[in-house]
Amino acid sequence: MTETPQVSPTARKRRPTQRSCASGAPTLFGPPDPPIVDVPAVLAAEFARRWPRNADGLDAVYRYALLPTGKLLRPALVLYAALAVGGEVEHALPAAVGMECVHTGSLVHDDIIDADEERRGRPAVHVAFGPERAIIAGSSLYFAWFGALAECARHGVPGERIARAMAAQAEGGTAMCQGVFDELGFAGDLDCPVEDYLAMAARKTGALLATSCRVGAILGGGDDAAVEALGSFGRHLGLAFQIRDDLLPYDDASAAAMGKPADSDVSNHRPTLPVLLAHERGSAEQRAEIRDALLHESNPAIALARMRVLVETTGAHAETRALADRYEQSARDAIGWLPVNPYTDILGHWSRTEPTPTGT
Repeated sequence: MTETPQVSPTARKRRPTQRSCASGAPTLFGPPDPPIVDVPAVLAAEFARRWPRNADGLDAVYRYALLPTGKLLRPALVLYAALAVGGEVEHALPAAVGMECVHTGSLVHDDIIDADEERRGRPAVHVAFGPERAIIAGSSLYFAWFGALAECARHGVPGERIARAMAAQAEGGTAMCQGVFDELGFAGDLDCPVEDYLAMAARKTGALLATSCRVGAILGGGDDAAVEALGSFGRHLGLAFQIRDDLLPYDDASAAAMGKPADSDVSNHRPTLPVLLAHERGSAEQRAEIRDALLHESNPAIALARMRVLVETTGAHAETRALADRYEQSARDAIGWLPVNPYTDILGHWSRTEPTPTGT
C-alpha cells in the first residue's frame, strides 16, 4: 500500500502562521474568490485552437478523441501546480495540453484492450475509425505529450526545467504502462491481495496524476521539496479517484453517468477493489457467489447485479469509500505545509470533491 509521505521538520517551517480564507468553497474547477486565473477557460480555448472543427486525417481522429473534453483533470493539475509555486500559466500550458494527450491516448488503447465500444457516451475511437487507425492515433498522442512539453521552451521556460520535466514524464509514463500491464494479470484472480491491487492502482492512475503535479511544479519554478509535495498530492489523489471510480458501477446513478459500459470489469473477469474486499471479508457462501458471478456468469449485466448485492452486504462498499477518504486526507496532508495561495486552496478543496470517472 502507498504510504503517506513524511514531511521534514525543515519543510514544515515554511507553513505560514495564518491561513487565508476563501469566501466560498470552489467547485471542481471553480477558483475561490477572487478568481485569479480561470484555468478551465484557458484550457478550453487552447484545445479548441489546436484542433479546429475542420481538422482532417490524423488530426480528425485526435479531435474526436479529445473534444468535447472531459473534466481535464490532468491538464488542470499541471496548471494549478505551476501556479501554486508562483509560476506563469503560459509557461505550463503546452505541457498541460500534452498531459491530456497521453491520457486520451491511453484511453483509446484501453477501449481496444477491454473491447469497450463506448466512451464518454458515444462510440469509442476504435468503433468510429477502426482499430488500426485508433492504435496509430493513440500511439501518436503519446509522442504529442513530449512534443507539447518541448514547446514550453518557446514560452521562456529554461532548458534545465524542461529536461527535468521530461524525465518526470518518462518515469510517470513508464509507471502508468506498468500499472496497466499488471492489471491484465489480475483478471480472474480473486485471491489477489488488496495491497497488490493498490500498488497497481498507484501506477495505473496515481502515477499520471503525480506526474501532472510534478511537471507543473517544475515548469513553474518550484523547489525540490514543493515538487515532491505536489507529486505526493497527485499520487494520493489518483488513488482516491481510482478507488471511487471502482465504486461507480455499484451505484445506479453513477453507473448511468459513466459514459462507458458499467459492466466492463465484470465482463472482462477483472476484480476491482470493492470485489476484492467483498471476497476477502465475505463468508464462504458469499465468496462462492462472488467467484461464480465474476468468473462463470455469462451475462455481464446479471453478473454486475449479483455483485452489487454482494459488495453491499459484505460491507465492502462502505470500506472502499472509507479507504478513498483516507487517501484524500493523505493528499491534503502532503501539501498542508506549502505557502497558502488561491491555488493551493483549490487543490485542497479539490481533494474533498466527489470525482467523476478517471476515464474522463
